[in-house]
Amino acid sequence: MIGFVAILVITLIFGRVYCSFLCPLGTLQDLFIAVSRKNDGLKKHSFQKPYNLLRYTLLGAVIMTASLGSMSLLNLLDPYSMTGRIFTQFVQPFFWGIYNAAVSVMQYFHIYFFSQDTLPLSLSVLLVNIAFLVLIITMSFRYGRLYCNTFCPVGTLLGWISRVSLFQFTIDQTGCNACLSCAGVCKAGCIDAENATIDRSRCVGCFNCVSVCPRSVVRYDVSEKKREEDVWSPARRGMMIGALAAAGSVLVIFNSRLRRLLPEAQAFTPPATPPGSVGLEHFTQSCSACHLCVSVCPTKVLVPSLWDYGIEGLLQPKMNYPDSFCEYECTVCGQVCPTGAILPLSPDEKKITQIGEVDLLKDRCVVYRNHQNCGACVEVCPTKTITFVNKGNILYPVVDNQYCIGCGACSKACPTDPKSIIVHPNRVHQKAVKQNISDAPVRQKIAVPEEFPF
Repeated sequence: MIGFVAILVITLIFGRVYCSFLCPLGTLQDLFIAVSRKNDGLKKHSFQKPYNLLRYTLLGAVIMTASLGSMSLLNLLDPYSMTGRIFTQFVQPFFWGIYNAAVSVMQYFHIYFFSQDTLPLSLSVLLVNIAFLVLIITMSFRYGRLYCNTFCPVGTLLGWISRVSLFQFTIDQTGCNACLSCAGVCKAGCIDAENATIDRSRCVGCFNCVSVCPRSVVRYDVSEKKREEDVWSPARRGMMIGALAAAGSVLVIFNSRLRRLLPEAQAFTPPATPPGSVGLEHFTQSCSACHLCVSVCPTKVLVPSLWDYGIEGLLQPKMNYPDSFCEYECTVCGQVCPTGAILPLSPDEKKITQIGEVDLLKDRCVVYRNHQNCGACVEVCPTKTITFVNKGNILYPVVDNQYCIGCGACSKACPTDPKSIIVHPNRVHQKAVKQNISDAPVRQKIAVPEEFPF
């Protein structure tokens, strides 16, 4: 929240400079624009008419859906989150591929200091991110910062605020000879050089126009007290309000009906949320799906989801049970989360934060089914939630969920397929009881016959 207020203050003073100097997606688009200009022999830009109806409709739809409790549309279009997903889904796997190739070469020469690793990738999530990456590249190559000025809700909001900013770009119409130099370098396509005007709501403050003007008639200075405002007719206002209402209604209806179409619609159970996220509601309403937590998770238990939380949690990370587990000593996801969706926890707090409880399915467990020892779940449980009971020299695992934190280590270690131990997520996180070593259950108890009637 503090960061958002700071950006608003910067915009009120200096205009929409955030989009050029601070926005990570803006920087990525500038790289694509630079490549396009190099390949096309310093390709020139030109003035583009604004798509006001589209951009303000999208902004209104984002505000409306967020007010209804769904951050899905904002998460989908937000530039910060989109950049995080692009780097997590494309850049990080690229470097992991180089690392794995290097490890393969070393292993060929019988050097085993390092081991290969893999990144869990979801095809459905990957396709969504590919679609947006192709959209960004195409727009950047052909139209410059079109995404910023048409589809990005943050850009639209900051553009609207920048109309009244203290410092603004202006063109001295008396000295301008319409040479088009400024329009040719304007990435936002907001300079109408023939009429010597600048659309301040779309200007991203890159200063390209100031540096190339041969007569120095393009200036960045304190704005006049009164600017001419756009005139909105009653018909356009009515169309805007109708479009916003329709977009909000469609998303609400779609959200309610989507779950009925999903395979598990009759028993929809959202996945577990990471430690520090308080619970399902707090996480889905606060997470921007930037995937920073996914990129730093050492065990890769955090992976992107698509519809797992419903449409209100589109692309937000989930706990990837039973393919991985949450490291008992790790707290890095809460340290990197920029929105407070995952609150930072101390190591001691993390170790008693119960994000779920385990369920031992005896009809699948090899010990109960075949009466042969296994013990994989007991060996990896960090809280001693699962212990042994000795009956006839067979060690039967038993669960005491008051100590369970839902880390999933037991489910990961379980050798049966399907798993004999599953994690049931808590919609609201609880506090587990912390065992003292002196109070921990004995690993091999003598069973009371009445409690275990086999």
